[in-house]
Amino acid sequence: MLRDLSLQSVYRSDEDNILEDFYFPALATATQYDRAVGFFSASTLSYAGQALSHFVKNGGNIRLVLGAFTDAEDIEAVSAGYEQRTISEKIGEQLLDIINSVSDDLFQNRLEALSWLVAHGRLDVKVALRERGMFHDKIGIITDSEGDSIVFAGSANESTYALLPSFNYESINLFPSWKKELEGYYAPHAASFERLWKNESKGTAVIDLPEAVRERLIGVSKQLTYTPDPEIEAAIASRIRDKVQSSSTNKTIGPKVPKELGGHPFKMRDHQIAALAAWRSEGDFQGVFDLATGAGKTFTAIYGAVRMAMQVDGLVCVIAVPYQNLADQWVETLNLFNIFPIKCYVSRDNWYEPMRSLAHDMTLGGRKFGAMVVVNRTLKGGDFQQLLKKFDGNKLLWIGDECHHHSTESFTGFLPEHARFRIGLSATPEHYLDEDRNTRLNEYYGKIVSTYSLKQAIDDEVLTPYNYYPHIVELTEEETDEFVALSEEIGKQFARQNQAKKTQSNQHLTALMMQRARLLGSAKNKMGRLKAVLKDKKPQPHTLFYCGDGSVETDEQNENDESVYLRQIEAVSQTLHEIKWSVSRFTARENRHERERILESFRLGDIDAMVAIKCLDEGIDVPACSTAYILASARDPRQFVQRRGRILRRSPGKNTATIHDFIVVMPEDRQESSSYAKKLIRSELARVAEFASLSLNRAHSYEVLENYLNAYDLEHLI
Repeated sequence: MLRDLSLQSVYRSDEDNILEDFYFPALATATQYDRAVGFFSASTLSYAGQALSHFVKNGGNIRLVLGAFTDAEDIEAVSAGYEQRTISEKIGEQLLDIINSVSDDLFQNRLEALSWLVAHGRLDVKVALRERGMFHDKIGIITDSEGDSIVFAGSANESTYALLPSFNYESINLFPSWKKELEGYYAPHAASFERLWKNESKGTAVIDLPEAVRERLIGVSKQLTYTPDPEIEAAIASRIRDKVQSSSTNKTIGPKVPKELGGHPFKMRDHQIAALAAWRSEGDFQGVFDLATGAGKTFTAIYGAVRMAMQVDGLVCVIAVPYQNLADQWVETLNLFNIFPIKCYVSRDNWYEPMRSLAHDMTLGGRKFGAMVVVNRTLKGGDFQQLLKKFDGNKLLWIGDECHHHSTESFTGFLPEHARFRIGLSATPEHYLDEDRNTRLNEYYGKIVSTYSLKQAIDDEVLTPYNYYPHIVELTEEETDEFVALSEEIGKQFARQNQAKKTQSNQHLTALMMQRARLLGSAKNKMGRLKAVLKDKKPQPHTLFYCGDGSVETDEQNENDESVYLRQIEAVSQTLHEIKWSVSRFTARENRHERERILESFRLGDIDAMVAIKCLDEGIDVPACSTAYILASARDPRQFVQRRGRILRRSPGKNTATIHDFIVVMPEDRQESSSYAKKLIRSELARVAEFASLSLNRAHSYEVLENYLNAYDLEHLI
């Protein structure tokens, strides 16, 4: 009971763990909980949901009041009993926008607990509307089965970082009902909440939770695959707090499987278990995992490493990745499994001595497990190579992420031949043109031991189903002439190279292909088509725009009446700013810290869109992305496979994804002008047909593309 708890009179987040020291124990005894948390935001909803998973277990009931921005006219209308449905719908739209804009694990976990309670009739929610601003009270009343109550009141920072317990400052005061000397503090708060709930507060109008929001919460509850559990919430909060505070409490325990990931109980999927089983039985602990982007390659490999660490005393796990951003993501994910690797990137001073020390300890048997994450650039360095050779190959697990990079000749001699255990990870391991690269990959990592397709991932609800909207863009006459000329010259270069049986790189051919790709990516009519598609669209959080690296002609002219050209990424950003979208670019020009800030702002919905060139093609995790506009694509299938998978990653509150694809074709009267050009357009339409064939709106895609598919004999692909 409440009286039996050792509770403080005041809790401050800089000194106390309020969630675990107050909310968990107090709400674990409660049968009734009344809560008012100020104006509606992601942070206040997160606070309202603190520890509510206890109510799922102990049968408590809750009354919750949330505040909302509104106009004075709305207050008067509600008070007079007019237009309540219209006002409720307007408020409901605001609340849904906020709910849908955040993909934070802690927020989603608490939203699920709220949703479960609403769906089971144990949580009643009302919305307080206040003139000249907002309802801004913050009080809670916890009552147990003995009739004792505690009123608590306080303040909290409601910034974005309020979602994270380590960033937020909160202070609350407690007033127990059984302490008569505190009745003067307790009674007014309790009476104030009752007046508010009954819509009797002066200057405030209270309405029932908008129906659209209630339906959204019930929908969330129906999708739950587990019952909300306070241990899961505590694990998420602890993980976030440890990440921010760089806690090293558990670093000596060794690898272990976490209780939760992404706000849900951790459980390996069938295809992940099957991949590891095939790696062991078919590949003898060597092989490539060809798993669709977003299907959990990283988790599969780490889970395998954790299990292997339990069997191999002195195991050393080395993960090689192409980029630093991807390396950072691996480190974060490894931390979830209580693995704290040496970061072999940025500066030699950061990793050389720790790696040398690890090699020494492993040789002497002083360590049971060690791990490193290395970027490919560091991997090729002499210092890293020297130390890597010191580890016992029979206890070395080598994991190559985006392992197709390692199939180039430039990595010959740099991959550890003495590593007994090898895993290659890629959604696109095989090169579509170069068989020599495929052979080299197979010789080092072994054969592909597990394949998990995009269709399987969508059918198994591992990835999000999607709608696909192709938009046809015709080349201008001038662009068509250049495109045909380039295509014919490229065809001749290929023919000469094949005739001479040359396998080495042809710099002239490469330059021609890049020039043609740039032409297609920055086709003049694309910007006009994009503006038409975006017309009258409200800004949509979690949207990606993939651009080419060429320049486009704008509608502006300089002082000499000459056309003004901008890089496509700049033109797209400018267009979005003009229609009031909040946008950040994500390119090679942004440094590491800028990229981290942009990704975090994108995840939390602080910006609507990211405009990127190629930096999001591989590895960077943006599961919150729900809409993508593809303005440029390379011919290599690897790029569009990676991009599509990135858009389809699962994220809380994301039920479907949307892809807008801008497809370049030649004018109808020029389609027969060049066999080389026709071949390229045909391959582009084949890619489009594959996108469309797995989409939810396949019929729409066929309707848009029918004439072009017929012209190129591709109608059978959809």
